[in-house]
This record gives sequence, C-alpha cells and structure tokens, in this order.
Amino acid sequence: MKLKVIVIVLALSAIAASCSPLAPIRDHTKFFMLSPISEGGVIKADAPVAQQVSIGVGPIDFPDYLRRHEVVTRTAANRIDVSSENRWAGPLDKNFADVLSENLATLLNTQRVESYPWNRSVAVDYQVVVSVQRFDTSPDGQSKLIARWSIKHGPDGKQLYATQTASSVPIGSGSDAASAALSSDVAMLSREIASQVTLLSQTHVQQSRAAVQEPSTRSPRLESTLALSGASGER
Repeated sequence: MKLKVIVIVLALSAIAASCSPLAPIRDHTKFFMLSPISEGGVIKADAPVAQQVSIGVGPIDFPDYLRRHEVVTRTAANRIDVSSENRWAGPLDKNFADVLSENLATLLNTQRVESYPWNRSVAVDYQVVVSVQRFDTSPDGQSKLIARWSIKHGPDGKQLYATQTASSVPIGSGSDAASAALSSDVAMLSREIASQVTLLSQTHVQQSRAAVQEPSTRSPRLESTLALSGASGER
C-alpha cells in the first residue's frame, strides 16, 4: 500500500513539474543551410585557356527582407511570413555567396575562385556581379529565385554580358525540402553563369588564335617589290 502511495505521489509531482512556469520549455527551432551541387554526375567544362579560368564572385546584392536568420515565406505579393521555428544556420547572403562560388568552381573545373572583395594584387579573368531580387518560398509549394547578373572582363571591368535568371522548383516533403528547393534554384543560376563564362572564354581563345594566325595584309605585289629591293641592297 505504501509503495502504491509513493508511486502516485511521484507521478503527481512529475505532472506538477511539467505544468510549472519554471519548467524548461522544449525548443522546436530547426536550422537550415543551402547546399552546393554534388560533383557526381556533373559534366565539368574543359579549361577554356591554357590555365584554369579565374573567377571573381561579387558583389552580391541581397534584399533587406532576407537579411535575417528566420526563414521567410512569401504569403502574398506584398506580404511575407517570418517563421518562429525555422531559421538559417548563418547569414543567408553569405551562405548564398559561398554556395554560388563552390558551384562555379565545380562546373568550370577550377579552383581559382575569389570572393568579393579580393585583394587588388589578385587578377581575375571574369567578375560575376549578382543582384538578388527574390529568394523565398510560397504557400503553393514552390521556391522562387529572381536574380539579375552580369559578367565583367576582369582586367578592365568592361561589361561583357548581362541578363536575368528566374528559377522555380516544387518543394517536396520533409522539413528540409524548402532549403533543398532553394539550393536547386542556386544551382540553376550557377549553371547559367558557368555556361556563359565558358562561352566567353572560348570566344576569347578563338579570337586570340585568329590574331596570331592572321595572314599578312600586305599585297603580293608589295611583297615582291620589298623582296627585289632587298635583293638589290645585298648587291
């Protein structure tokens, strides 16, 4: 009988402790990160020049509404929802820049990737400038990335190409599905940038080779005259 009373008392004490305002509150916060593309299955670009192409990534302009640790969901065209439980493990803009740089290194088969701002003594072949307009998810189960970007000639800063990328990916099931979908959006942006860098590099190589192999523009008659003049001088 005494044993039964002790058990009841302990049970009531546990219930009372759980209801106490001093009892610890369970933390339901989840932390997420963007992930780079995997090297497996990626067809890497051949080095477009004698040595690997050098890329400078940045500056990357990020919207102020995304400069927070809480995960943002766009609920309407002019309204967002800030999650109280889902958070980014670090600054989202830095995570975005790091993943973009890693993706470009993988796709372009180069380790010569610099993050803005880089040292003035570092020479880059191309500079990638990005302005993110939107990077979030929506209640209809879609991620969304809208980014304007341009490629500049590294040595002189001349703009070589500019466009906009819009990517949307269905969000699957699971707590990490949203971050995975957004990572896929960054992968799409990375592929478009890498494709254009490769095209620009190949064009540059072809133009350089054409300049080296360009035949003499002097007419055959002029060449003959110079040859005769040279022969006369030798006499």
